[in-house]
Amino acid sequence: MSATVTFRLDPETARILDKLTQGGKVSKSRVIKNALRARAGRAAKNSEPSAREAYASMNIPHAKPKHDRARHMEELLKEILLEKKRKGTF
Repeated sequence: MSATVTFRLDPETARILDKLTQGGKVSKSRVIKNALRARAGRAAKNSEPSAREAYASMNIPHAKPKHDRARHMEELLKEILLEKKRKGTF
């Protein structure tokens, strides 16, 4: 799939583009495509890693929390209810 883009160049940029395409070896569109691809490649290399990529590169072992209430919810609930029953507030 091909897309057509039309834009205007300032005089200095137009002179540079004409100079690059002199001799007929390369077209104006090819020069612009190459410039855009090179710019995109540099931008991708210079971008900072995402949080996930940065965390993954640290090689931190995945440890479980010492006191995970969600895993022991039933036991905690039973303890709370027994305590209320003992106090007579149930």
